Amino acid sequence: MNATARGSLTGDRSPSAFSDEQIAPTPLATAIRSRLATSDSELSGFWFQVRGSRSDYAQELQKQLAGDAVVVLVVRGAPFENVNAVLDDFVALIQEHRAACEKHLTGDGATERRAVVLLARNTLRLPQVSSPVALPTWFPRLGGQTTSVIIEDLTWRAESPLNTAEAAIGEACQLLFDLEGDLLERLHAVCAQKRAATDSFWSLIQRDGDGSFADFIDGVRASRHEVRNPSSYRPSVREGSSLVARIWGKTQATHPDGLGKPGKALALALALPESAVASWHRSLVSVLSRPSGPLTAEQAFTINVLVTVTATCQMITAAAHADAYPSYPVPLIRSMSFDLRQGLAGARRVLLSLDHYTS
Repeated sequence: MNATARGSLTGDRSPSAFSDEQIAPTPLATAIRSRLATSDSELSGFWFQVRGSRSDYAQELQKQLAGDAVVVLVVRGAPFENVNAVLDDFVALIQEHRAACEKHLTGDGATERRAVVLLARNTLRLPQVSSPVALPTWFPRLGGQTTSVIIEDLTWRAESPLNTAEAAIGEACQLLFDLEGDLLERLHAVCAQKRAATDSFWSLIQRDGDGSFADFIDGVRASRHEVRNPSSYRPSVREGSSLVARIWGKTQATHPDGLGKPGKALALALALPESAVASWHRSLVSVLSRPSGPLTAEQAFTINVLVTVTATCQMITAAAHADAYPSYPVPLIRSMSFDLRQGLAGARRVLLSLDHYTS
């Protein structure tokens, strides 16, 4: 079966309509609301680097923040480069955009917190400290007052729950489902021709009550036909009814220095030729979990599969229960998801490149 029929092999599509290297307006708006909700300041300043069109980004972000006392302004020219003139530049920008400030910062509540979002070409390279600033007399509710303001750079700090769209959980689920299918096809072929090659791997993931490995594979392959929406595929390590769930459970219970054994067993079960594992993506979690001893090329590949599958299962599950976990910087969530998806996609490419197995 060709790669197109078996799902995407890229794993790199971005959920953002803007630059692939920046946070989309929706999660940034969520992060701004979250910070405002816990802010002790009547007026907050948020800086954000935009690599594409700042005007388009500002328009979309302002729309996402409709109903909030937040105004989005574009920084042009070269202000905010002198630490002693930061707040002077801040007031000058407010003065320049008086109409927008009056429109979006009016608010309804007498004690409602307000914020000015500054979209710039670069990150804010100045110390971020709270300083007093005298606001123009026309400024909504705070006009003529001196208030303390800190301009916080959210470029790398804007946080979001783990189920943010930037995590691309649906794509991770789909890739996990597709990779499991590829593993099952290869294991089925090897088991049918040379069962002894799969015995070691089966002994590691087998549970009480299981029959033969061939029966397990046939059962999992049959149950996969009941999955109507692979983009919502979420295995259960407790139930252990899928191959990736068994891999997840075994890998999770194994110390990194002990991963060489299941890695070797999986390599034998897949009958990997050394030349087949020359090009694939080693995920960051795989690097961090690498055993201290030497590894063959086949073991390095299969350990990457074991660890990447496990981390992906963990991330999918955590996203499904995002309310139980802290929020994290969106760039971190996005990069972690991208890295895992690249690892899954790379493993698929290797498996799909293998010749049909014959003993």
